[in-house]
Amino acid sequence: METISDLGTHGLKFIQDDRFFPFGTDGVELANFVSGGVKDRAIDLGCGTGIVPVLASGKKGIPFVAVELQKDIAELARRNAELNGLPIEVLNMRVQDLRSRFAAGSFGIVTCNPPYRRAGSGAETASEIVRIARHEVEMTLADALDAAAYLLPSGGRLFMVHITERLDEVITEATARRLTPKVLQVLRPSTKKPHIFLIKCVKDGKQGLEVLPERDVLGSTGLDYPD
Repeated sequence: METISDLGTHGLKFIQDDRFFPFGTDGVELANFVSGGVKDRAIDLGCGTGIVPVLASGKKGIPFVAVELQKDIAELARRNAELNGLPIEVLNMRVQDLRSRFAAGSFGIVTCNPPYRRAGSGAETASEIVRIARHEVEMTLADALDAAAYLLPSGGRLFMVHITERLDEVITEATARRLTPKVLQVLRPSTKKPHIFLIKCVKDGKQGLEVLPERDVLGSTGLDYPD
């Protein structure tokens, strides 16, 4: 069943379908973490139903390309962009195939809220739609970072959200692709230990990582984290 939610900012609305993986605080926080404006060009890798590009474009005017593998979910992301009249182009394709569509260095900003869990780890849901969203069965961390490194020019920015237990891996793998970590923000739900983090990396950036104070997020959006 579909419902339309008021996102509570800039007059933005959002269609949700209970067949699909719902957006959570992590997507909202990632959109808020992105810096940029109308002169930028951004791409969101694995956009789901489109919460990151809708919020980042709707609040900051950033034009987006949004990439989603699952056809029905990509169509809902497209409808969410149209509902809000935003400059978002939705592509139904694999992140791994973006090299065939775009030249190297085509985007100044890459955003990504990737699957958090490795394939085969933890309890995997029987729903294929949710399994793809949660587990690295169709897009791994390496796939996302390979795409970001290709799509960004020198000085381009990657904004990513991930779980804290994989922070060391994210930093190591990003650095290996010339994506220098520049800003780190650890987020703490009020009912859990620190669980996720936001990271900004700059292609060919100078070394030097700013670590922002850890903060609680529940209450700021009224949304909880996905499992």
